[in-house]
Amino acid sequence: MQANDHRPAAPLRGWGRSAVAAVGLVSVVAGGLTYAATSAGAADLPETFLGDTTTWTYSDDNTDPAAGNADRLVWTRAGFDDSGWKRATGPFGAKNGSPTPDLGSGFPVTTVLDHYVDPTASTKVAIPTYHLRTTFDLTADQLAEITSLRGDVTFDDAVQVFVNGTKVAGFVDERVEAVPDAQKNLTYAGASAGNPVDQQFSVPADVLEPGVNTLAIGLYNDRASSSDVYLDLASLVPVEVPEEEPTTTVTDLVLGIGANQAERNLAWYSDQDTEQVAQIAPAGEVVGGVFPDDAVSVAATGGPSSSGEFYRHATFTGLEENTAYSYRVGTEGRAGGGAGAEGAWSAVSTFRTQAFDGDFDFLFFGDPQLGSSGNVPRDTEGWVDTLDVATAAYPDAEMLFSAGDQIESASSEAQYEAFLSTDHLRQIPFVATNGNHDVGNKAYRQHFNTPNLDETAGPGSGTSSGGDYWFVYNDVLFLNLNSNSRDYASHERFVRETVAEHGDEAKWKVVSFHHSIYSVGPHATDSDVIDRRNTWPTLFSELGIDLVLQGHDHSYARSYLIRNGEKADPAEEAGADILTPGPGGVLYVTANSASGSKYYSANAAGSWWLSAFNQENVRNYTAVEVADDAISVRTIRSEAKDADRPVNSVVDQVTIAKPVDPNTQKLQVVVPQGAPGEFVWSIDGANTLVDLGTAEAAGDHYAADGSINPIRVTDTRRGGPQWSLSAQVGDFTSGDQSFSGKYLGWTPDVIEAGGGSVAGAKIATGFDGGPGLSQSATLGRAGAGHTTGSALFGADLDLKIPVDVTDGTYRATLTLTALS
Repeated sequence: MQANDHRPAAPLRGWGRSAVAAVGLVSVVAGGLTYAATSAGAADLPETFLGDTTTWTYSDDNTDPAAGNADRLVWTRAGFDDSGWKRATGPFGAKNGSPTPDLGSGFPVTTVLDHYVDPTASTKVAIPTYHLRTTFDLTADQLAEITSLRGDVTFDDAVQVFVNGTKVAGFVDERVEAVPDAQKNLTYAGASAGNPVDQQFSVPADVLEPGVNTLAIGLYNDRASSSDVYLDLASLVPVEVPEEEPTTTVTDLVLGIGANQAERNLAWYSDQDTEQVAQIAPAGEVVGGVFPDDAVSVAATGGPSSSGEFYRHATFTGLEENTAYSYRVGTEGRAGGGAGAEGAWSAVSTFRTQAFDGDFDFLFFGDPQLGSSGNVPRDTEGWVDTLDVATAAYPDAEMLFSAGDQIESASSEAQYEAFLSTDHLRQIPFVATNGNHDVGNKAYRQHFNTPNLDETAGPGSGTSSGGDYWFVYNDVLFLNLNSNSRDYASHERFVRETVAEHGDEAKWKVVSFHHSIYSVGPHATDSDVIDRRNTWPTLFSELGIDLVLQGHDHSYARSYLIRNGEKADPAEEAGADILTPGPGGVLYVTANSASGSKYYSANAAGSWWLSAFNQENVRNYTAVEVADDAISVRTIRSEAKDADRPVNSVVDQVTIAKPVDPNTQKLQVVVPQGAPGEFVWSIDGANTLVDLGTAEAAGDHYAADGSINPIRVTDTRRGGPQWSLSAQVGDFTSGDQSFSGKYLGWTPDVIEAGGGSVAGAKIATGFDGGPGLSQSATLGRAGAGHTTGSALFGADLDLKIPVDVTDGTYRATLTLTALS
């Protein structure tokens, strides 16, 4: 059956919105302006030593180029005879033996590789390894000017890169290194990660030689049945000797859950292997980014990451409840200690603790899997929007809990960068789950610092992340299992030992893992899922687990109460709002996609275990509200399906209630939500482009003017809460030319008054040194307690452009943000 459709008329607990409108198309006529080109340096370094016009020699005939030679790397050095090899330019690729392979719009193929050892065989076997060589020239002067060369390579499934016979990079090549030297040139390797992935590598200057240098690549299929292979070495860029000693750059910072509510775990990446710390202080004592002298610094641990960077982990302990903290990570100054010491720090982030006992909320998200659609920016936009919607509706949520599959390709740092781009992951502790798209690399383990990790339970391998972990939060015991591993004995040991040691501390016990065993999607009939479904439910019932949170099937489902793998109460009605489990009764919930990157159809809709399910192909999130005597699980749309199913309308909700003492009675009443009214704004007119025409010479500048499209704001909410609508403009650009948005100013006014609205202040153009609209400025606002109603705002634009700006047609984007 379909889930109950509960639809509140407005967002649950808050609201925020931003939008983008275009402004610009101003032509700057500046005849006679010329600029002299400048050299890249004394050595005249090129932008890149290799590119898409580079000619390669390559072998795709399933032979070992070092056959008969004791040196397996002879083919990577100068002097090797490759005259019998083929010659072509990249990118190189193959897919299912097609003469026109299609690996996706982002992965063009210029040269088609032979895919199979014998393309006429009834069972086709993919060639294990391809060998490619090219050369580039480097003068002695150029070599003196650089510290290294930075390579950008896109590949599928694994590569090894050599320069002048020295290995300078290996990606997903653990299987190559594991076999004897005699097999390394002709073997399968990789992790079957899906689409080709981008990586960077460095060629140290001491590997290079003045004159001709030889670059060689081994490209590997991951298995005999591999469907595709790909290689594109897009560039080999010189990295010049820095004028100053480089500083450490911190990236990918994420705030993780700790072992309990008084701890927070941190993980981050850096570009250098330096000693680093995490520093924390009460937020009220951090002024202007300056930490007090008594700020606490915690030493970080870590090591080399899978991507050639360095990962760091640290833990804050002894936190106070109901306290806001500011923190940063990085390197302290050479003086070492105090807050005043100079160092290479991340930006300052803030989080707050809440009460260490009693009721709390957390948010559960199904597989973001950024990159699954083939469009990482679009997937990222959906993921960030879901977090924006969910945290606005539940501003006191204490955890962001993932069902796993954070990204599509386990080794893709570009996808991890997109996933971690939102500040929500630095402000609210994140609970990571290991999905099948996360397991094929150690990056998951390096990016997420999980508490009480037992790497012998649900173990990984030398090339994959693994392990089960647990934590206690406000009297709830959470157990997170690595369901990629079907080492059931180790899982059972972990669950039994953890419940035995910590179950008495908890009023509720919640298990989470990725591969849903009671879903509505196509994975419900997978053999590995059936295997888990035949194994785990009895254990969970025996140990008194209350709730199981799952993902994997990109559709929403909740089970009946399940005991020992069967429906606990044959009389339980589908879609019941309140459940009171008897002994061994467990509720299983499967989350739909939080990013919209992928959805699965409800193929298993007739399954006996389904109490409610839903698949509308819109993004969801799940709010879990925990109290002493009940857990409420409410799944909500973060994306509108239609006018009757808007953002923050409820897909399904259910409450697990503790059994009631037979000698008592509890009373319950549902108070309906009153009509809350709404706060909306829109841009009048269909044309989002404001044409300021051709700028005119005005002495020491060019001048142009115009008006924005009017913006209507309507507020009918009870109580008249204050609101403001502000705007900020980016740089004006024309091709590779640009000038700052600070040169744009405006004068807001109220075209039609209403709802207590007033216009913002005039902002002068920054031609004389001010910020103009490059900083956020108020278009209109209304104070607290204002009357309900509607107002129409406009603004006259004033643009003054320096005369040295190159002529062209320039555009900029004006971003409007409403806050209430």
